[in-house]
Amino acid sequence: MEKQEYIKIFRALANEERIDIILKLFKEGELCASDIEKSFFMEQSTTSHHLNYLKNVGILDSRKQGRNVYYLVNKENLSSLYGKFLKDLFNIEK
Repeated sequence: MEKQEYIKIFRALANEERIDIILKLFKEGELCASDIEKSFFMEQSTTSHHLNYLKNVGILDSRKQGRNVYYLVNKENLSSLYGKFLKDLFNIEK
């Protein structure tokens, strides 16, 4: 994985609101965007920004049902990203 991809992922995780969203989704399993918005008293645009950022770096998945979009943590991808990072970290040429 390229260094820039890691930077995007770590930037996503370097935000307190995004970490809170991830932890909430780990606990709840799946929530619609409006429930996340209400849980954290965020504006709709702020919630959308955070959710889209997390989805774009592969931390979240989403599905649309009617007018609602439901989000959940992509545990497999998150675990894989972590594993790749550790592998790349220890295989850096000296």
